[in-house]
Amino acid sequence: MSVLSIRKIALSASALAVAVASASVSADEIAGRYMSSTQLTVRESVTPAYPLFADMAGVDGYVLVEFTVAADGSVTTPAIADASSGQFTQSALNAISRWQFEPVMDNGVAVPVRSNLKFSFVPRSE
Repeated sequence: MSVLSIRKIALSASALAVAVASASVSADEIAGRYMSSTQLTVRESVTPAYPLFADMAGVDGYVLVEFTVAADGSVTTPAIADASSGQFTQSALNAISRWQFEPVMDNGVAVPVRSNLKFSFVPRSE
């Protein structure tokens, strides 16, 4: 498969920031148990698959996914908070479910936190 035939997914600025975030997190930042995705450190990420039918139609869109980062850094309870179209929701849920984050520490103990991430889907250009 050539590089041109691979589906392009453009992640929002917050998703890109997640991929490069490496700052430590203080207990004050997690007091509300909700953290911006830019405050989390990604260990492993998966790009959502661009649905073939949406690509063929030239449709773009976005999906905002809310999720919990468990104490072990895995993603649990992903849910769609907003989406431009239902065409992209399953792909976004499948991808975020496979992400892995560094555990968030509070006084030396790993704790679960809620966050969200926006995936932007852009048709490939040829």
